[in-house]
Amino acid sequence: MSGSSFWKEFPKPIVALAPMEGYSDSAFRQVCKSVNPSIVTYTEFTSADGLHHSPDRVRKKLQFKPTESPVIAQIFGKHPETFVSAAKLIEDMGFSGIDLNMGCPAKKVVKSEHGVALRKNHDLAFKLIESVVKATALPVSVKSRLGWEDSSDLEAFCLGAESAGASMIAIHARTYTQPYKVAAQWSPLYQLKDKLSIPLLGNGGLSGLADGYSKIENLDGFLIGQAAMGNPWVFSESNPSPNFHEKIPIIKAHAQYLIEDKGEPVGCREIRKHLVTYCKLIPNARQWRSELVHVESLDAIQSILDRMALTLSQSLPID
Repeated sequence: MSGSSFWKEFPKPIVALAPMEGYSDSAFRQVCKSVNPSIVTYTEFTSADGLHHSPDRVRKKLQFKPTESPVIAQIFGKHPETFVSAAKLIEDMGFSGIDLNMGCPAKKVVKSEHGVALRKNHDLAFKLIESVVKATALPVSVKSRLGWEDSSDLEAFCLGAESAGASMIAIHARTYTQPYKVAAQWSPLYQLKDKLSIPLLGNGGLSGLADGYSKIENLDGFLIGQAAMGNPWVFSESNPSPNFHEKIPIIKAHAQYLIEDKGEPVGCREIRKHLVTYCKLIPNARQWRSELVHVESLDAIQSILDRMALTLSQSLPID
């Protein structure tokens, strides 16, 4: 499948794990794919400058397993030459596509004129897209937001991105200035879709597959982000609300994948935030969290999870 046809020919609706810094690493992508093998996954957003200047160090962040495919590598920056260099490396690594981040609202990113700041510089945004499209045979997509303060330039931006060679666009249905507590506004996306000839995906405020299907309307698919944190079952077609006993095998697998990828000291530190979220709704969650935030080995994680399962099954107090 050629780069230009990849997204058009991909089975609809397209359902994807959104790129999330600190969360959508290889371990979490594997977990989400085990719940629903048909989803698309994205890497954490990765610096094009970093890939250009320190490829051996930064490419570790992009490592992936064949079971995660199709997996899209997301990069950010503002320099065409480093985007081109990063694109060639990503193609060599065997990714299914490249996504250009033009929507991240983090202050540090925006201050550097990356991410959503590119919505204020359409010419540069389109130049970046065109440069990457010319440098690789992979499909090039763009992820952005409704706009800076409003969606007044949404159509112009997306039509320009399409003309520059983007083969798919995903839009987070909030502006840069809107906090996440504000409800996502999907109606501009439905209007935009009628103007584009390439697939358009929606993102923002989705609680799971059913919610995504209810909002998709004329769009080609959707991405789920924050709702998947500690809950990869949001992607499940058959069991989106498993009990804790049913969750344990995947939680253990997540810990094992992360520790195998990053080593026990780093992996244990990084899995702690996931473990805390996995158990937030169970009885005595506060007490279990006090143990989970201090785990230092895979054996300790598995032992605590086994005790949690036993305690819950017997309705015993934690002590």
